[in-house]
Amino acid sequence: MISNKNMLKISQNDVENYNKNGFLVSDSNLSNNLIDKITITYDEFIDKNKHLTLEEMSSPHLYEGTGAKHNKSKDLCNSFLEIGKSDEIVSQVIKILGSDIILWGMHCMHKEPKTGKKIPWHQDGTYWPIEPKATCSVWIAITDVDSSNGCMQFIPKSHKLGVLPHLQEDKVQQDGELKGSLDLKIDESSFDKNTSVNCIIKRGQVSFHDTYLLHSSDANFSDKPRKALVLRYMPSTSLFNRSLPDRVSANGHKYDFSYRPIFLVSGNPKENELKSEKYL
Repeated sequence: MISNKNMLKISQNDVENYNKNGFLVSDSNLSNNLIDKITITYDEFIDKNKHLTLEEMSSPHLYEGTGAKHNKSKDLCNSFLEIGKSDEIVSQVIKILGSDIILWGMHCMHKEPKTGKKIPWHQDGTYWPIEPKATCSVWIAITDVDSSNGCMQFIPKSHKLGVLPHLQEDKVQQDGELKGSLDLKIDESSFDKNTSVNCIIKRGQVSFHDTYLLHSSDANFSDKPRKALVLRYMPSTSLFNRSLPDRVSANGHKYDFSYRPIFLVSGNPKENELKSEKYL
């Protein structure tokens, strides 16, 4: 049995800071067993899928219906799913979102050394079929991450601004940004970049951020890959709306939400039950 001293735990003060600033970085680390499992699972996926672009590394926990040509086994998908359902993580998300929680997404945020590109300023909620838009993204550092290898940058309190003006990607490509990763970019005249903070995070640490938080990341200038796994959770009081059109990135990758399985990991279905949502 894992000691509570050696596992992820956020405090009430952390939750208050999350609500105030739109993000938090854990002081505690994931347990050794869990971060080791994440590392092994992540590395196997990356080793088998070097042909994928960053946007195609979404949904590694799903065997079918991803819209990407993943090379992965059902056992590997199940390993990712076990991570997303782990009590060590879900018990902390409950403190932010409440007791009724759905795991609806997952993404391997991999940046190769020297070639991993900059990702422009954006708000995640702009891209997702969730109504009302409520998601907590759980960003797990598998390697140490800092300004040299593409750490995230946040604009504190920007989650309180609502949806900001966006520009189409084909009008704004510049500065080595990753073409195709996002088809929209925040109009930078709508916020002050000088207020940004770097999210410097060690292996095994976890950051949590709100669906409306303004964030970006620089290129990986280092000699080592930047490895991170992101888990997406929503309260079941929001609806995963499958009737909305699928998103297609600027390079043609389709995000098919109409058949994507979602997973109740805590509590009751709430709003999604009214829409006859199916859980696996």
